[in-house]
Amino acid sequence: MTPDIVSPSATVVDLTSHPKWEKETLTISPPADRAIKSPEAVDETGQEGAKVKLSQRKKWTLLAVFSLAMFVDVWSYSSFFIFTAPISQDLDVAFEQQSWVITSYAVTFSAFLLFWGRVSDLYSAKPVFCYGFIALGVMNLVISFLPDKYSFFILRAISGIAGACLIPASFRLIVAVFEPHELGIAFTLFGLSGALANVSGTMIAGFLSFIPNGGQMSAWRWFFRLVAMLIIPTAIGSIFFIPKPSGATADVDDKWKRLDLVGAFSTLGAIVLLILGLTLGAAFGWKTAKFLVPFLVSFGLFAFFFIWEARLPDEYALLPAKTWRIPNFAALIIFALYIYGWWATNFLPFVEIFVNVHGEKPIIAAVRLLPQGFAALAVTMLLTFVPSLVSRPRWTVASGMLLSIVALVLFSQSHTQVGTDYWRYLFPAYIIGSGGMMAVFTGTNVGIMTSVPPEMGGVAGATLQTALQAGSAVALSIQSGLLTVNPGSISNFENVQTSFYFELGWGILWLIGFLLLYRPEKTATADGEAEEGLKRVPLAH
Repeated sequence: MTPDIVSPSATVVDLTSHPKWEKETLTISPPADRAIKSPEAVDETGQEGAKVKLSQRKKWTLLAVFSLAMFVDVWSYSSFFIFTAPISQDLDVAFEQQSWVITSYAVTFSAFLLFWGRVSDLYSAKPVFCYGFIALGVMNLVISFLPDKYSFFILRAISGIAGACLIPASFRLIVAVFEPHELGIAFTLFGLSGALANVSGTMIAGFLSFIPNGGQMSAWRWFFRLVAMLIIPTAIGSIFFIPKPSGATADVDDKWKRLDLVGAFSTLGAIVLLILGLTLGAAFGWKTAKFLVPFLVSFGLFAFFFIWEARLPDEYALLPAKTWRIPNFAALIIFALYIYGWWATNFLPFVEIFVNVHGEKPIIAAVRLLPQGFAALAVTMLLTFVPSLVSRPRWTVASGMLLSIVALVLFSQSHTQVGTDYWRYLFPAYIIGSGGMMAVFTGTNVGIMTSVPPEMGGVAGATLQTALQAGSAVALSIQSGLLTVNPGSISNFENVQTSFYFELGWGILWLIGFLLLYRPEKTATADGEAEEGLKRVPLAH
């Protein structure tokens, strides 16, 4: 999803929902109301057992495969905070368009999460995972040889579609192979793989940057080849190793209608046009047709999507209309648009300042940013093992937002960014800001996942992840315009300050709106509810 931060590319919400409503088996299942459960399918707690019975060794080996998928999804986003500048230089990408090095993957990734979750439900999670994994590996290998920016952006977008297959399919397969009492540790380990990828992503990119050659031997090209070497053998093996549970509605005749292709592609078009408009506005001006046309059309597509979904029956809609009637759901989804953008809009400018302005090695820039990753990881662990701290999401979110706002103030006051200035302003801001935003992220996740009924956990989680990733892409696009307000682009810190001031004002506005719109339920208490929410939401990116 971020580097040593929390990556927008990794999905951390349970796109498969609670095991109680999973109906997939090795054969086609009857409708839920007529399903007959055998005694061995129910554990001692009364919950359904794993749908596919495997040995312990095979279960945990499969978890390692799913965790690798999470790992490379995070790397596919986070490492490019280091590689954006060299890729832009090699492929002749204009400064105003550099955010597309990152967002070309994130936009399609976020737009297809709901779609691939639906495909996994209707057919089977195994082919979605296996062939998506293979496609991602092949795309990474091909991208490593591309000579121009246009083919790079197009294939990065396609790889985002492939990457979006992995997370919802992984969640569904984990629920299928693990017993209910094993799911807690399985999801915790799965989520922590994302956290480890956060910490290692920029470091790996930094170490690869020591490769001295250019052209086809550039460091960023070797990164794509490294990822391909990790993925392709594992993905091919997964075809033979992963069992194949059938889709939950594999016996229905109207699968194509249930896929809701119109909804999937209208959201994709809306998000892409919105990001394109913001990018062109930064490059050519905010009063030009190049900005206004895609920007306005995107809002038309968003409106069409919501009208279309409202007219469809719930079982056919990608995002059922009843979802928005859940208390606090709309408020939390709107608020989620801010979260990933906080990390993205400080990582990218600081990396470029350290490397391009101060002439530091990429590995040094990665080390300077490492406190953000460790702070987020520490908060992740704390909230995982002490779930009572997120028992009231309103206060968790508000407290974390205040810390992140303080961090933005400190960011804006740093003028040299190195030496004493780094330790006085940036280091403490990285700690309190990233830790606070991790608390915000967790509180938002738990608030959503504990507010929806179990049977809606999948669509709620996918909607949340879409909002997180789309918000990050929009934030980077807006920042790319603000970094050109004054001459000098990134080398003129006044431009960076302007983007931080904008983020600061936006954060204050979002916090006020959240406090006004969020309505805690009177019955919510909470240690048990928070713990249940954390079980359904692995807390790592």
